[in-house]
Amino acid sequence: MTTAGPSPDRPATGAGRAAPPRPTAAAWARENLFNNRHNSVLTVLLGAGLVVLVIYGARFLFVTGQWEPVRTNLTLLMMGTFPREEQWRIVVQVYLLCASVGLLWGGLTASSRDRARDAGVPFSRARLRDGVRRWWPVFVLLAVLLGMTRTWLPLAFVASALALGVAARRVMEALPEAGRRAAWFGAGVCALAGWQVLSGTGGIAWWWGSALVAAAVVRLTRNVRTDARWQPLARLTLVAGAVAVVWAVYAQLDFGGVGWDDWSGFQLNLVAAAASIVLAFPVGLLAAVGRRSQLPAVRWLSVGYIEVIRGVPLITLLFMGDLFLGFFLPTEDPLSKVTRAIAVMTLFTGAYLAEIVRGGLQAVPRGQVEAAQAIGLSAPRVLSLIVLPQALRAVIPALVGQFINLFKDSTLLSIIALTEILRIRESIHGQREFLIVGIAETLVFVAFAFWALAFTMSRESQRLERRLGVGER
Repeated sequence: MTTAGPSPDRPATGAGRAAPPRPTAAAWARENLFNNRHNSVLTVLLGAGLVVLVIYGARFLFVTGQWEPVRTNLTLLMMGTFPREEQWRIVVQVYLLCASVGLLWGGLTASSRDRARDAGVPFSRARLRDGVRRWWPVFVLLAVLLGMTRTWLPLAFVASALALGVAARRVMEALPEAGRRAAWFGAGVCALAGWQVLSGTGGIAWWWGSALVAAAVVRLTRNVRTDARWQPLARLTLVAGAVAVVWAVYAQLDFGGVGWDDWSGFQLNLVAAAASIVLAFPVGLLAAVGRRSQLPAVRWLSVGYIEVIRGVPLITLLFMGDLFLGFFLPTEDPLSKVTRAIAVMTLFTGAYLAEIVRGGLQAVPRGQVEAAQAIGLSAPRVLSLIVLPQALRAVIPALVGQFINLFKDSTLLSIIALTEILRIRESIHGQREFLIVGIAETLVFVAFAFWALAFTMSRESQRLERRLGVGER
């Protein structure tokens, strides 16, 4: 029999202790807004100003706003100059990424359910309204985009992609623990395939698939009983066989994708920001640990990188990367402009993340390090098991704030002639019919798109802080 448990976001009340009654709206307003003369006056004035702002805002959005430039050029704003005949790749990528996210989500939910069962505590699955409450800015953005389309195909595409993600989640939850171990790597395969269907599988791209499949083989055969003398050779044989199989598959499926220089619009902002965030975190982590190293060469190299990069504006670094990075990497196939921009944004953000992480490392009491060393833990294990978890937990707000800044700074790519969403907006108002039409409206649309994703990142950060008890003892 399944017992309903507390919501993940709300602590359970103690046994035999009733939850305090929630005050009514009138009682709450009387206590917080009209508890004295000054607060009453401020409440009335601010309330009147808010009403006026809502009225004029609604009038602008639904009555007087000229949204035709956005509606007509919606595909251009989202995907820019991406080749129209290759847009099927984006559709396949979204389906694969939804399947990957669904598998990961289901695996995390199933793991939490198993831990709750082993601990003998009730478990409650996240409800649909909890997901809507967490992700409502993204859903509103999707509703706005779908509301501006002229056909039913985008609605069918979004609905089917969400249904695929939910189905993948349910399948993952229903699998036994042994099956989930294999499905974890299935999620990785879907994510990798989603990336490569867009960017292509030529060159050395097959290495990523080989590494993923080899890791899956090693993980899934770890508990197979073999003679200890032959175990290393058997594992090496399995890895070599997995690499050979992946290479053969890639040789048959080898096809060219769409180069990064052809990516533009909001898609380019998302890709550049996501890639830079993923790459900047380990760079910043290594620089922070290196700055505290006892080896002078490592310490001064880390200090030099951090202080030099932090002392130069991002715009200057973007120009330098665009103009000079090719001279330091003499290759017959020069790096694309997007690759150079992501490299610069990664180095720039990594320097700031290093200082954020260093602040968290300094907050960990020295006594915990000494206690870990006293029980015989090596320096790497002390760092990975004792120091870093506490340090990163303490600096979650600053880390997410830096990630949000990086996402917004992706608009600076336009200064090196990359057609991100703001440059696309400028090209829209270069069209004859929209020269002086909808200038404010296109700006509002771009601002809303960035706000929806940045605000969602902020809310998820706050939720993670509550779950980890950041700021509590």
